[in-house]
Amino acid sequence: MLHPQKLRACVASACFAAGLTGLSLGLSTGAHAQSADTVGVHYTQAIKVEGTPLTLNGTGVSYRAVAKLYTVGLYVPQKSSKADVIFSTNGPKELRFVMLQGMRVDEIGKVITKGIESNSSREEFFRLIPAIRTMGEQFSRIRRMNANDVLSVEYVPKRGTMFYVNGAPVGLPIEDATFFPAVLRVWLGNHPTTQDLKDALLDFRAPPVLDALL
Repeated sequence: MLHPQKLRACVASACFAAGLTGLSLGLSTGAHAQSADTVGVHYTQAIKVEGTPLTLNGTGVSYRAVAKLYTVGLYVPQKSSKADVIFSTNGPKELRFVMLQGMRVDEIGKVITKGIESNSSREEFFRLIPAIRTMGEQFSRIRRMNANDVLSVEYVPKRGTMFYVNGAPVGLPIEDATFFPAVLRVWLGNHPTTQDLKDALLDFRAPPVLDALL
């Protein structure tokens, strides 16, 4: 069993080996429970992944302080407002990010790494380090993304997790079947980047105060 400091150092070495340098892990330090449409980014309601129809579950906006960084949309086989149902549903899934400003892709890579660590046991996190390292190596080929660029994280059972930039694959599939659920937990897990962004992706609407008191 690795000590937590050594565990973080191991991930840090994976990131730096792939050229992921020096940016804050705290990318999504603030998010508002609003859809991407509120900032002028429209996500189509349905897509197909490997011939399987997926529906848009929800969209949200990620902020750093008051700066809008990116939008994210979640596509699943069956829409649900409950994270547990999303995780247990079989079939392809996709997270789709649309950049709202220019940024280094390693910022998202570090958010994913930190979020996986926050939502995994030490044993689970340690087992995911090879997949995280591969992600870092693939992201090192992208370096920087511009406003309106699209980063997609696509999962297909028995194939694995693929990263795409503007529709073009970044590398080969990451075959570890536990990797995509771990990535999804960054936004939908018990310790998401922000609760507001989790609620937006689940299209969750809090009941009116009076209704909640009845």
